[in-house]
Amino acid sequence: MLFCAVLTLLSCHSEVSLEAIKLIFEVESFDPLKSEMQVKFTLENQSDQSLTGGSWELHWNQIRGFVDAKSLPEGIDFEWVNGEHYFILTFDEEWSLSPGQTLTIPMKQDGIMDRLAMGPMGAFIVQNGQAYDIETEILWKNATGLEGLQIPTAADRYAALEGLKHLDKEKLGWVIPTPATQNFSSEFRSKDSLWVVAIDEVFKSSKRKIEPLISRFFTIPIQWSTTGANLIIEHNQNLIKEAYTLKIDKKEIMIEAFDNQGLVYALQSLRQIVNTASIEKTDWPEVLIKDVPRYGHRGFMLDIARNFHDANKIKDVLDLMSLFKLNYLDLRMSDDEGWRIEIPGLPELTSVGSERGYSSQNNEKLIPAYGSGANGGLTGNGYLTKEEFISILKHAQMLEIKVMPQFGFPSHARAAIKAMDARYEKYVALGDQAAADEFYLADPKDESDYRSAQRYNDNIICICSEGLYNLFQKVVDEMVVMYDTAQIPLERLSIGADELPYQVWKASPICDEFLSNNDLGITNIDEVYNYSLNRMKTILEERQIQMAAWEDVLLERSDKSQSETKIKDEKFDYGIIPYVWNNSWGEGREDMIYKFANLGFQTVMSNSSAFYFDMTDDKDIENNGLSWSGYVSYKESWGTDPDNVFANLSLNKKHNMTADYIESKEKLSEKGRNNFLGIQAQLWTETVRSSSILEELFFPNLAFFSERAWTPQPFWTREKEMVKQKQLLNKQWNRLTNTLGQRTLPMINRLHPDWDFHLPKPGAIISDELLHVRVQFPGMSVRYTTDGKIPTNQSILFTEPVKIVAGEKIKLRTFDSNGRGGRTITIN
Repeated sequence: MLFCAVLTLLSCHSEVSLEAIKLIFEVESFDPLKSEMQVKFTLENQSDQSLTGGSWELHWNQIRGFVDAKSLPEGIDFEWVNGEHYFILTFDEEWSLSPGQTLTIPMKQDGIMDRLAMGPMGAFIVQNGQAYDIETEILWKNATGLEGLQIPTAADRYAALEGLKHLDKEKLGWVIPTPATQNFSSEFRSKDSLWVVAIDEVFKSSKRKIEPLISRFFTIPIQWSTTGANLIIEHNQNLIKEAYTLKIDKKEIMIEAFDNQGLVYALQSLRQIVNTASIEKTDWPEVLIKDVPRYGHRGFMLDIARNFHDANKIKDVLDLMSLFKLNYLDLRMSDDEGWRIEIPGLPELTSVGSERGYSSQNNEKLIPAYGSGANGGLTGNGYLTKEEFISILKHAQMLEIKVMPQFGFPSHARAAIKAMDARYEKYVALGDQAAADEFYLADPKDESDYRSAQRYNDNIICICSEGLYNLFQKVVDEMVVMYDTAQIPLERLSIGADELPYQVWKASPICDEFLSNNDLGITNIDEVYNYSLNRMKTILEERQIQMAAWEDVLLERSDKSQSETKIKDEKFDYGIIPYVWNNSWGEGREDMIYKFANLGFQTVMSNSSAFYFDMTDDKDIENNGLSWSGYVSYKESWGTDPDNVFANLSLNKKHNMTADYIESKEKLSEKGRNNFLGIQAQLWTETVRSSSILEELFFPNLAFFSERAWTPQPFWTREKEMVKQKQLLNKQWNRLTNTLGQRTLPMINRLHPDWDFHLPKPGAIISDELLHVRVQFPGMSVRYTTDGKIPTNQSILFTEPVKIVAGEKIKLRTFDSNGRGGRTITIN
């Protein structure tokens, strides 16, 4: 291919750095059948400095689309650094770029960028050892083969939303998750301007905690008195853990609970009712709610390692978790791309392990990932200080939420390994070999040939080195100190330990030495791994902490990798809680959670094909998130029953689940039901490169998940005839989406006005010259334009089918009650 450089007249200003260079990534053709793209990189030099051939490089991340080096023009070399997405182009002396010039590089890429979030990001120029972040723009709309991506059209969305109809207010719910039983009368009573609160003797010790909660949740002033009370809080020993009753009548509000958790949940239900009434400018409904959770474990995992989100954002997440009655936060604080918690005495974990970017010095920081660029970007760098983490623990305790720390041991540990490499080099330079070795995690002579699921070849800790156990014990002990400071017990810690490559450690001299000289009867690497897990389990148990991990730790290690379903003979005394995540439809793992529970393991369902908030809902190229476990809509997530994932007959049909296939799978036994602790949602943050993306993927996913975690098993699961079941399911779904659109989302707008929750694109068609519109959450506004401009909150409000003149360019957009708009969709 020929060098292509075009000189154009671009305005230049003095002292404009190389950061003014712009990268335009243009897809010329998609070929899904061959899984390849023809693309071109165009660099526009809008700076006043030259890129001199032989002295500069282009660096970037790209999750999908791998450069075919043979397709590059002569004089340009391609380097894949590590992981699945860090790439470099280097340019020889023939490739210079002067101010005002553009330079175009055609190439072929293997793989399909089916979402913009998968494309080039975090690009930067390196010249003479200096790095400069540059702007990146992706052009794709004019590419040939676009139809092969099956991007949903406005008409596709309209069809998918069939059956959703706007309901009148009296048919809506007031509380999500839907209470176990609720009796809303037709009567309303006036709002209280003052609450006189009476609390019984059993709960008096909780007054110090309840008072700030009431003040936090409500704007109504309170007084405490045993006489004349209109908000009465009583202990009811006949209720079970976390259960509550809430009664609003003409004279008073009565709350009964067995424990503090139940009190918090009662207040949160009351909070939803009070805020909805205020928004709708109505009095308070008279109601009797008797509520109890379906599952004792209602969890959410937030990954702050891949992309970092700070203590304030985590507290926002906790606030919403409490509002929707979740009670466990699984906080993943280490992974290949970041270590995110301060550990006293090991500063390299954060000085190196929490920093991503370009460095000419080895082990100074981690390599760029997920668009973090030369200097870390918005979310590439950062960590929680001890004080910040303790404040998170206290905030969670106030809301009756338990926090489980999660670290990657021994897999997904590249950040820790590189940090301890830097520490090792520091102490070697000081002549202190013993200190250097203490926390060293690598075997530098290991020639094992492996790639992790994310394509790293250096992200697994050497389990035959004492450095692993020294570091693990150090981290655990420092976490115990933080929990003790917060006056909260550390009850459970997860070691993660997922996606361990099969070939790891097989060519490790340190492991060979261990196998040759141990007196434990250990003869192969799989036995070493079980020994390693038992050592970490013992460290935790000595501190009265239970070990949790992804289910991978209990599966045989084989060349089947993530497809393995055979459970180990080693059961670790059933003392590890597996969080069972790997559940892609049709891959034979749908029943793994039930196998573990039936065997005797206490288990948590973390189902990737239902409860991963980062699984995108459809093939829209503008969506954030991933799709390796399928495309998961809100309805499909809500429509997955944890006790029987095959209960939804429509989902079985979609995923080609035959009767014979379903029959062959293990079902949850009565014994297993006692071990089934509950369910957990996950938000992995590979594509979560800003707070607004986190907010979009978190909510309203959280609301639908809470329905499965708290609300009793839906009645439609008992219907075995598909058409009848679908009718029952759709009726319940329509009511829930109406409640969300008309009540819950306006409430979130009020309580969290800066929260950018997801506003799905509307569906629309033109039929008989009339515009017809459907919206995912009935009650939300849709505005449109007829001149091709992006709708604003002042554009025409759609209220009923409207006549469209031929040739008009219709664009539509969903808006929330604060006037914020979602993404635009066009009627072709």
